[in-house]
Amino acid sequence: MTAELITWLHEQIDADEAATADQPPESWLPEGLTPDNPLAALYAPARAITTKRDLLTAWRDPEHADPGDHDALRSDWAVRVLALTSYSDRPGYRAEWAPDDE
Repeated sequence: MTAELITWLHEQIDADEAATADQPPESWLPEGLTPDNPLAALYAPARAITTKRDLLTAWRDPEHADPGDHDALRSDWAVRVLALTSYSDRPGYRAEWAPDDE
């Protein structure tokens, strides 16, 4: 995987964060759920953004890892899945970044 994908994903996540920064909680909560409900935190955009940033922080390029480094392969796959499932409809996404079928 290239550093270009990681850079591109950071840009997409930054855009998500900017888009949600000024939104009131009611805008992202399911109907009937109020901000004071403990379950509301599960729907907070900040939670998803933090999870995505943590995934990118944990990424290790399998091309530069030891041949038996299965953690690098798993983190690479997870980053590719993130790009495909969250952002493949955005400009700049490349089909070559999709996870392998293996």
